Amino acid sequence: MIHKFSVRPKDESASATLRHERQALGIPDLVVWREYYVETPQPLDEGDKKAVCSVLADGVATVAVADEALVPGEMVQVAHRRGIIDNESDSIVTMCELLGIEGVAGKAALTYVSRSPELQAVVEARRFNSNIEELHTVEPFYETLLPRGTHEPPERYDLSALDDEALAAVGTAGGRNLDPRQMRQIRAIQTELGEDAVTDVLIEALDARWSDHCSHTTWKSRGDLLKRLVAASEGTGNPNIVSMFHDNAGVWELFDGWGIAIKGETHNGPSAVSAYFGQLTKLGGVLRDILGTGLGADPIGCFEYTATGVPEDPPAVPGRPGARQIATDTIRAIKEYGNTFGVPMTWSKMTFHRAYRAKPFALGGSIGLVPLDKAQRGKPRSGDVVVLVGALTGNEGIHGASASSAGAQMEGAAVQIGSPLEEVKFRKCILDLRDAGCISAITDVGGAGLNSAVGEMGEACGVWLNTAAVPLKTSGLPMWRILLSESQERMLLAIPAAKLDEAAAIFRRHQVRHTSIGRFVDNDRYCVFFDESLTPARIEAMGAGEVPADVAEPGFDVPYALLVDSPEPVEVGEPPATPPPAPDAWPDLDVDGIARLLDAVVADPEVASQHAADSQYDSTVQGHTVYGPAYGTRRPVRASYWAGTPLYPSPAGVILSTAFNPWLFELDPVRALRQSFLAAVGTQVLAGVELADVCLCDNFYTPDLAEHADEWLVAMVDELASLVGLFGTPVISGKDSSAGSTKTPDGIVSVPPAVFLTALGKIDDVARLVREQWQRPGNLLVRVGPSSPSPAATVAGRVLDLAPCGLDDADATAYSRYLQSLREARRSFVSATTIGPGGVAAGAVVGALASGLGIDLSGDCTTAGALFAEHRTGALVEIDERDLGGLPQELEARVVGRLTDVFGVRLGDRELLTAEVESSWRNGFARRIA
Repeated sequence: MIHKFSVRPKDESASATLRHERQALGIPDLVVWREYYVETPQPLDEGDKKAVCSVLADGVATVAVADEALVPGEMVQVAHRRGIIDNESDSIVTMCELLGIEGVAGKAALTYVSRSPELQAVVEARRFNSNIEELHTVEPFYETLLPRGTHEPPERYDLSALDDEALAAVGTAGGRNLDPRQMRQIRAIQTELGEDAVTDVLIEALDARWSDHCSHTTWKSRGDLLKRLVAASEGTGNPNIVSMFHDNAGVWELFDGWGIAIKGETHNGPSAVSAYFGQLTKLGGVLRDILGTGLGADPIGCFEYTATGVPEDPPAVPGRPGARQIATDTIRAIKEYGNTFGVPMTWSKMTFHRAYRAKPFALGGSIGLVPLDKAQRGKPRSGDVVVLVGALTGNEGIHGASASSAGAQMEGAAVQIGSPLEEVKFRKCILDLRDAGCISAITDVGGAGLNSAVGEMGEACGVWLNTAAVPLKTSGLPMWRILLSESQERMLLAIPAAKLDEAAAIFRRHQVRHTSIGRFVDNDRYCVFFDESLTPARIEAMGAGEVPADVAEPGFDVPYALLVDSPEPVEVGEPPATPPPAPDAWPDLDVDGIARLLDAVVADPEVASQHAADSQYDSTVQGHTVYGPAYGTRRPVRASYWAGTPLYPSPAGVILSTAFNPWLFELDPVRALRQSFLAAVGTQVLAGVELADVCLCDNFYTPDLAEHADEWLVAMVDELASLVGLFGTPVISGKDSSAGSTKTPDGIVSVPPAVFLTALGKIDDVARLVREQWQRPGNLLVRVGPSSPSPAATVAGRVLDLAPCGLDDADATAYSRYLQSLREARRSFVSATTIGPGGVAAGAVVGALASGLGIDLSGDCTTAGALFAEHRTGALVEIDERDLGGLPQELEARVVGRLTDVFGVRLGDRELLTAEVESSWRNGFARRIA
């Protein structure tokens, strides 16, 4: 029997969320409520219904009613498509159990109510994703809420009997992405094993294992690019490197026997199909990367960046969400995962750029603490048990790894469904298991599912996996789907058999689901099968090194030596030359023109407050944030860096900053990378960190179908390796995403070849950090650092629609000398901040808004070029006038103006920071996504 419970607002006018929805959707009488469907073996009596209503609603702000159907013409309901599991299902069943009601399954939905004739059209256009959701205007009928499937035995293929055309067809059937060379290699495996056929299980497993997502084929075939970065980073000889590029995250030595792990990863493809679930799982996945680092690290911070298309444009791919929906769904997802998990947001930003209209740049990052003696990647030993931890395995995220590698070939089945509460449950459990010595090795179950997690961990010795032992939330899945499912919130552990009882007690204490699904063995083979008679208890009871014989359904049993894929090398030449910069391309503007330009610049999302999003992310949870992600006593403004003190009561700090600008990369990816690198390390040194205490995490996002994409990729990697060597600043973690081209009805849309850089530093006492807020009237504001006078890629240049010109170059060797001088001069800085989008003019506005002080602009800050050029590798520093003459010559100091106690930004007798300008800054971003 299925019952429905509707949780409705008691006082519609009291809900700020509802007021926002009415404004965003343009429906003044809109009401939105949550509805829950509950399946029970028998019908509920009125007492049971009343009990469920009393739990679902608080009686103050919300009320609940049972079994009231949708009213056609007045109600539109959005629910997950059948077969897509609701995160709330387990919670609904648990709630019923606590009430003494036997629950079978649950389902949640969102219902929009209004008498407006536009209701259905608006909801369908703005709050509905046909890839994963269904829309109802009349009450839906559910026979059952339980997802059901039919177990199918493996299909068998005699590849030796197929010609090249038939072989290629098998490689692309059913959403696979194997090329003819790889299919020939699988045929050779069949021959080597002496088998009369191979199963679809092996073909699907290798489709994922050899995908660009898992095997990094693009980087390998273009000259083994990762090795170049690793060699450059190792060549720095930096003693702070603990672990680099061979674990789920890199580890940097902190203080007092602790290390700090860092990882960034993208979820671009899934976010194009469903921004909410794509962004939800990007954050969940990167937090699991930290949990799966060493023998288990504890996440202490997260960061996120999203670039999507222009909100006013229609979707580039019909049926997929447009930029505005991606923006709003992103905010909701990041808030729900980060806040629920309990990790502070250290930095976040959203960018609107047409190159990302078909596939967004959805980057999530995390940092975490790990004891140095537990910081190295674990190694399973023969006899260890393969233990799956966390959520159930379902029919979602199928072909996620291979689909994301294929660029445009994304589909609803490749979208993972995230559930942060499940991850919350096993977070502390993993740390307790680590400290009890119960973990030989650990990794998260992410891209390519168990196939990647078990298969990669098993390379240390050998492994077998019984897919029939994997707990399912969708019954009857065939073996290959169990193996490839990317159901979220799962971890994989190698636990010594002698530690199973102790580990089980820890799992029970934390109420964490755990199942033994295989064993590590000393045979250097990867074996997968399905046998329902081999239960988890029997798996645990087997002897060390024992391999089951005569299993019910063999999938494959292959030596690891045969699973190595060596992509064919691709010759790559030099990238094309780009135009030189044109610093004199700025127009002559009078003070009225400058005032109008300032108003438009501060309204641009690159400059404007993103408080509408940022304020929803908890940045203070865990209690160790000491600075950022915002600062300001009058208005909160985005900080250039974040600092935390996770080693309480030690004052030692972790400092995080980022550098990325897609407008730079679309002009010249190499010059853009150089500017980004210099800005990243410059931010850290300006804040007070020693250069030797800074490391980097890179996230490359490059197109696969754009002209010269390969040339730019190789050139960027070589440039990054060169800069690492010059500055001694290693890259210790990163990820490449090489499928940034999408086929659309209007042609191929490609993202610019680019790399997002995250800098991580340490300092022994955060009291020595230089803060950004202006402090004292009478002090001078001074611009220091190299000039970048060209209007290319600037906000003002876009507002003015200036003719294209070349991007400024940067002298890395000279910048090294600048950093040394910056370090020497820091003691004279009262405050200091980097220069970003909008240039000196935006920096002056933001500085005044944050501090409540004012500035009288002077010196050469009277022209459009001086005010709006974005000197991205420079900084604005506040100093006492008496210290001006003592600044090193390498800083190239230029006075911007004098601080005053009268709020504002004045150019001569003209006030530039008017109430209208402040309003543009405060509301520019919110208006674009409303």
